[in-house]
Amino acid sequence: MSSTHGLVFTSARPPPRLERQRLYVCSLTWKVNEMISVRFLGTGGARFVVARQIRASGGMWFRFGAEPGPVTQIHVDPGPGALVRATSALPPCEPQALDAIALSHKHLDHAGDVNVMIEAMTQGGWKHRGALLAPRDAFEGEPVIFPYAARFVPVHHVLEERSGPYAVNDVSIRTSIRHRHGVETYGMHFEHGGTTVSYMPCGRFFDGLIEDYAAHRPDVLIVNVLRYRDSLDVDHLTFDQAREVIAGVAPKVAVMTHFGTKMLERKPDTLARQLEDELGLRVFAADDGWTLDVTTEVAAVAGNAAV
Repeated sequence: MSSTHGLVFTSARPPPRLERQRLYVCSLTWKVNEMISVRFLGTGGARFVVARQIRASGGMWFRFGAEPGPVTQIHVDPGPGALVRATSALPPCEPQALDAIALSHKHLDHAGDVNVMIEAMTQGGWKHRGALLAPRDAFEGEPVIFPYAARFVPVHHVLEERSGPYAVNDVSIRTSIRHRHGVETYGMHFEHGGTTVSYMPCGRFFDGLIEDYAAHRPDVLIVNVLRYRDSLDVDHLTFDQAREVIAGVAPKVAVMTHFGTKMLERKPDTLARQLEDELGLRVFAADDGWTLDVTTEVAAVAGNAAV
């Protein structure tokens, strides 16, 4: 027996994905200050996909809480086209309502629109507000965050390995072990109302990566999966390595994103469903414009486990 409205499922495999309208209705049963969602303004990775905009590259828009209560909004990795994707979304993401902008690293597919998003957040620099979170090399040396734009934002958090917590209103952010990537790169763990959403950005697989993320016991794990299967010596996860990561961290919900051409050819949604069957976890492949209702998805898994 199963109950969609009560979020109770008896199947041994992950409960079926609910329709978006129904997800919204179910989520209203939660306290508004505990609600979390992630809108994917882009799911493309690698230079070829981004340059041709086969998939968009606008990053992720995190929303914690819901009106009429307090709402905290954080834009993570605003790559090329982020501002256009945010303002053209339905309903639109409002840059002037942002509380923070966070960069996992300074590569352009993750940071190409960071300065225009700063200007949009601060209304052209006339209203100094918000926070910036980024590795040191995004601020210094050959900075991707322009100094003139950085001055519009009063709070700067320089990310370091396994650092934090950094507070953005009622959201607590901690960083991961340093990733093995071409520039300084860190994952981020967002905690709000007892729920943790972890983001594993680009980087090659190495011993200790799984254990570091598993220690935070994330309810949701978002993983950048650029490659399918190849022998290239590059600093990105393959699909098989992502499978190992998801199995080892064992979140309630896993989301794959940041796809290269070979992953797109293999149809990420099909691969996600394969992982669901193999691992017994809820697994999604993000698409441009898709919103993950974290609160409802985590509740669905918790309801199924309680049966």
